Amino acid sequence: MVKGTAIKSSIRDAAFGPLGALLLVLAVSFAVTGCDELFGEKQDATTEEIFDEGRIDPRLLEDVGYVPLSPFFLNGFNGPLSNPVDVYVGFDQFIYVADDDGVHVLDLAGRPQALLQMSEATSVAQDRRLDIYVTAKRDTTLGGRTWHLPVIYRYSGVSTGVPHLERIIWHPFDDDSRKFNRRDPISTDEQVEFTGVAALHDNRTYVSRRGPVNLTTTTVLPHNGIMEFSAEGINTQTIVALNPTFPSLRSAVNPSDVLTYFQPPQRSGIARDDRFLLAQETSVGFEIRFSIVAILPVETSNGIEYRPETRFLNSVGDPNRGDGWLFEEFKFERPVDLAMAGDETNYIFVLDSGKDSLFVFTADGIEGVAPPPGAGSSRPVVVSFGGLGAGALQFRDPQGVAYNDRIVYVADTGNNRISRFRLNTDFE
Repeated sequence: MVKGTAIKSSIRDAAFGPLGALLLVLAVSFAVTGCDELFGEKQDATTEEIFDEGRIDPRLLEDVGYVPLSPFFLNGFNGPLSNPVDVYVGFDQFIYVADDDGVHVLDLAGRPQALLQMSEATSVAQDRRLDIYVTAKRDTTLGGRTWHLPVIYRYSGVSTGVPHLERIIWHPFDDDSRKFNRRDPISTDEQVEFTGVAALHDNRTYVSRRGPVNLTTTTVLPHNGIMEFSAEGINTQTIVALNPTFPSLRSAVNPSDVLTYFQPPQRSGIARDDRFLLAQETSVGFEIRFSIVAILPVETSNGIEYRPETRFLNSVGDPNRGDGWLFEEFKFERPVDLAMAGDETNYIFVLDSGKDSLFVFTADGIEGVAPPPGAGSSRPVVVSFGGLGAGALQFRDPQGVAYNDRIVYVADTGNNRISRFRLNTDFE
């Protein structure tokens, strides 16, 4: 590597169906200061510092709860973050932040290392190959006019400093439900969004998508839904068992995110697990009782059936089990992002932008975390927090949440920062 040099990469698209050969120039900027300096140390003394209206010793806190970690991350690769809308901590132990400039790569101490420049990046994920997936928007010229369409970029080599654009998935051209009915994009295609992407153990991915067209009698244009892609990026299905227009425990109405049970860190000998959670946002014409849906794929003699994972309902309303539930009716106002702890806790995090709050649930869907030793009760302790504002435990229109090594990260969009929190019982 050449010290003090900035690298810009230009990548040409592959041809995608009717698009033909399109020229894409994605500027991928890397500050290169030697390999060790480029990606820095993955641990930093600042990750152990906390504050709550000033720095405090967590041992002095009597109540179980999340405390802020200082400093919050304010800067991207070229300066201050600008409307960060997602945060993700990958299998490679780097932090990926999507904002107005693209996707910033940070080390665990929050030091910016690289930038993938693109338009309207909204969510980020990573698979076991360490390939990065980014949902975004992109212009293309077709039929004599320019279309602004949803895309998913898949990059390899980002964490090693040698990024390569492996594939672009386009709506509508890579939608299997339309390949036998291919046509020029209709006007509503520009209103469609890819809202989330999540990897499975074998590098297949689920993608959440939403839009204005949802036909109850056909699946030709089910904009609202969960799509499945192979490891190579081929759309294998849109899960038609999830109703795009009628909210239920098996629906995909206005989905804002999708989450699998396959989470960092890397492990060997992982069994197949195709379960997933999805978040549904209330929109005009929809009253959603259950904003979070858990889906269990079951192999039958007639193929795979997608059923509600009803175990989350077992404790709902039982005061002996808890004080809140993932499947509580009308629990959330506007859930925008989901995360899961990849450690033994398997905590589930729901970020509610409508309430400017972060909700935390056990693996069984009970609100709270395991009580500390000697608590005298097995009921989870509610630790959800938030509220509108710029305080250390407040948010302003937050859009993204991630988890890594007992630390929760929130893309606090309105406050232009990545907030960080840790349970006070985790400081040992």
